[in-house]
Amino acid sequence: MEMTEAIRAYTLEKMKSLEKYVPHDDTSAKLAVELSKTSNHHVNGQFFQAEAQLHIRGKDRTVRTTQDDLYKAIDVLKDMLARELATHKDKERSIFRRSAHRVKQLLKRIKE
Repeated sequence: MEMTEAIRAYTLEKMKSLEKYVPHDDTSAKLAVELSKTSNHHVNGQFFQAEAQLHIRGKDRTVRTTQDDLYKAIDVLKDMLARELATHKDKERSIFRRSAHRVKQLLKRIKE
């Protein structure tokens, strides 16, 4: 499948909206998106596959979707990545809060 400028621009625009989930101090965050057309063995027409490999804070995640429209596949992929990143961000935040709570409890015990 040929990558046109319109497809590239659309993909970059959609993936740029995911920046709000990535900490600004994280320079190791990487996202690789692969767009492809599945083989012609489908009876009901063409199917497009969008796959993303996400590396953030030392962890790798892969998200993949297959849709009947390329732009729809990109949109669904963006939504899946947003859910994945939001879950990751919430998990990091809750770990930090639990740790802070434990430290606070230890300091209370020492003070008493």
